Amino acid sequence: MEITTYPPIYVPPHDPLQQTVNRLHGELLGMFQVRQTSSNVNGQVITFNGQWLYDTEAGFSEVERRFQAHGYTTLVRRDKGQDIIIAVEGVVEKAKTGNPLLNLLLLLLTIITTLAAGSGLAGKSLVSALMNGSPTAIIASALAGLPFALALLSILGVHELGHYVAARAHGVVATLPYFIPMPFGGLGTLGAFISLKSPLKNRKVLFDIGLAGPVAGFLVAMPLLLAGLWLSQPVPSFMPGLTLRNAGSSLLVDWMVSVFYPLPAGRTLAMHPIFFAAWFGLLITGINLLPIGQLDGGHIAYALFGRRAHSLALVTFVLLLIAGTFLSYNWYVWAFFVLLGGLRHPAPLNNVTPLDPKRKLVGWLSILLFFLIIIPTPFSTPSLPFLR
Repeated sequence: MEITTYPPIYVPPHDPLQQTVNRLHGELLGMFQVRQTSSNVNGQVITFNGQWLYDTEAGFSEVERRFQAHGYTTLVRRDKGQDIIIAVEGVVEKAKTGNPLLNLLLLLLTIITTLAAGSGLAGKSLVSALMNGSPTAIIASALAGLPFALALLSILGVHELGHYVAARAHGVVATLPYFIPMPFGGLGTLGAFISLKSPLKNRKVLFDIGLAGPVAGFLVAMPLLLAGLWLSQPVPSFMPGLTLRNAGSSLLVDWMVSVFYPLPAGRTLAMHPIFFAAWFGLLITGINLLPIGQLDGGHIAYALFGRRAHSLALVTFVLLLIAGTFLSYNWYVWAFFVLLGGLRHPAPLNNVTPLDPKRKLVGWLSILLFFLIIIPTPFSTPSLPFLR
């Protein structure tokens, strides 16, 4: 990109680009001390190097408002101790959030597929009942699958609504949750997501939106895990099928079992569908807390560490490959999916204002939560044929 450097005030005759540069420069008076101004040849990107004269968060909001009046979007960066304001031609218009009928349709389909998965866990088959056309069998199979479906969709739905509410609270345009049905085998769903349709203003916004989902989902999963624990039955450890030993466990689940349902040696739990749904919800929450790319943990890590989060994401990805080699091949699957989404996290508009101490503390606690709920060897046993 060709760069032309201008003095801050002088306006040559009939130079509209220089006039635009000086108009934007004038908007910075009293807020930002400009030392150097540069632009590409057509004025699409104008850069001001210098130093903020007071708080960057409030200053950014004011500069953003002023630059928008001239048709420019504001970016704030810091490099080698020098503050940088970048004006990019064009203003992001309010995006549309899509047709909510699609969200509703996907939710209804996911309810059906998770009911089918839950009925299978309960020893019935909703698919067979539907094919036979017996209303009594259909109702019985659906009711059998209801505890699992309701528990799992509650955790996933509240997780995504946590993101949605946090986004709207910060004025970020977001879609309603999209549920992903899985019609054949597995657990009936591949999860859910929302899509953010407007840029994030600063790291605080990024942090709040990223953290809100895992916290909301965790708060729903914990009472369901406890209820499912009490409904589960002790069985011999070597028994095949859906048992805690075969599915894998985390530090938090092991602690809860030892406190609320202590088992003698050689025994494990046959997982009740509600227990399994909460167990799986915590597993998904843990995977989402990985500090990579667009995952919730990627949002939190970038808010905490800035561009250093890119190195952390690369190290985490390598550790996923190592875990796939030595712990469970499932980590290869998740490594593939996170690679599709990209390892690097985009910067918010204001990438300078740091997190406040309270958010930093909560961010470190979220890292602790990851180690408490992650399951090192999930689904690594051949005794779970329904997951094949």
